[in-house]
Amino acid sequence: MEKRYFTELEVASRQTMNRIQTTRLREQVRHAYTNSVFYRHKMDESGVVPENVQELEDLEKLPFTTKDELKQSQSEHPPWGDILAVPIESCLRVHFTSGTTGRPVAVLDTPEDWRGFFASYARGLYAMGVRPSDMVMTAFGFGPWIGFWSGFYAAQEIGCLVIPTGGLSTDQRIDMLINYPITVFGSTPSYALYLAEQALKKGIDLAKDSDIRITWHTGEPGASIPSTKRKIEEAFGAKCFDLPGLTEIAAWGFECEYQSGQIHIHEDYVYPEVLDPDRGEPVLPGETGEVVFTSLYRKAMPLLRYRTRDIVKLAESPCPCGRTLLSLQGGVLGRLDDMKKVRGIIVYPSRIEEVVRRFREAEEFQIVFQRKDGLDHLVVKVDPSPALGNDDLSSLKEKLSEELHLALGIRASVELVEPGDLPRWDHKARRVVDERQEVPF
Repeated sequence: MEKRYFTELEVASRQTMNRIQTTRLREQVRHAYTNSVFYRHKMDESGVVPENVQELEDLEKLPFTTKDELKQSQSEHPPWGDILAVPIESCLRVHFTSGTTGRPVAVLDTPEDWRGFFASYARGLYAMGVRPSDMVMTAFGFGPWIGFWSGFYAAQEIGCLVIPTGGLSTDQRIDMLINYPITVFGSTPSYALYLAEQALKKGIDLAKDSDIRITWHTGEPGASIPSTKRKIEEAFGAKCFDLPGLTEIAAWGFECEYQSGQIHIHEDYVYPEVLDPDRGEPVLPGETGEVVFTSLYRKAMPLLRYRTRDIVKLAESPCPCGRTLLSLQGGVLGRLDDMKKVRGIIVYPSRIEEVVRRFREAEEFQIVFQRKDGLDHLVVKVDPSPALGNDDLSSLKEKLSEELHLALGIRASVELVEPGDLPRWDHKARRVVDERQEVPF
């Protein structure tokens, strides 16, 4: 009989999970303090020793860790920084974060660390319905980014036949999708939409002409945005799933086959806190806050209380799948780093994407923040379907302007560009352009 869950820990009692977390937390804090110069200094400055952290509630005694601190560590102690807690000879792999500014952070893993990363990823894929009988296409550029390598290894861990297409063009990938019995497709959400768009230009409807039944997406939060998810599902004729992760932490969450809008967290791999970003206090179910992770398994770079800058909402009710893992409603709702203020109103790019993706006529978009005559302006550039006539274009512009006003509480200027003018992305999309010289955030 086919097993329902990849591991039984997915339905462990809260008592069992807390016991596992407590044991691993104690070990991780001792390991970090003993072997990482970075953490020994941080804890000494805070007056904390490993013996002070015996229970999960004691975690709040530890200081936060930020990405800027990791960058500074590696800048001052190149190339790996003084955070490394094992000899470099013990490391198997190095991957890099994919930030847009400055030198990326190098993240190292021991063989056991690496196995933990892709094993948790495999749990997520299995929860979506991926099985050993599936043929999987990983449509990622296999560069230094961990999420795509771990997706390949995760599908392999389940027992799937995996087709890596990192070096192939979009046209070559489309050709493979219609000529091989590929049933599972993984990519960023942006690239999935671009690939489907390019297929239609060749007269190929992937929803009808391929065998895809499951798509999963990582690298961006788009697959948890309802309108983006719906657009991908329509394009592929398949179920679309979100799998969020962080290079520095883990493939920390997954959406299950019930598609309840919840993201389950791998609590045996990472300990999550959802905190008010200003007060640093835990939020209640149904409230939003910044998710802060403590790694419970990685030994090369054992991050403690790592501030992700991701805004999430604690789920108020359990998922019907029966998993007892802590869940977030709606996945990553936005990033503190992406938050913009326009005429006193907070604007998240993900909210704009939710509105734009409702319109089938909009194939791509770009968000531009400008300042003219001392006033902030929000411009949403839209790449429309080439099939639209002048009347349709005018209607799209008018309706989209109205929807954005309702959703954001401020007016945005909608500009329609020539079809195909805006860039497409096969990795993390860079759709936000802030042209202001002095901005509130």
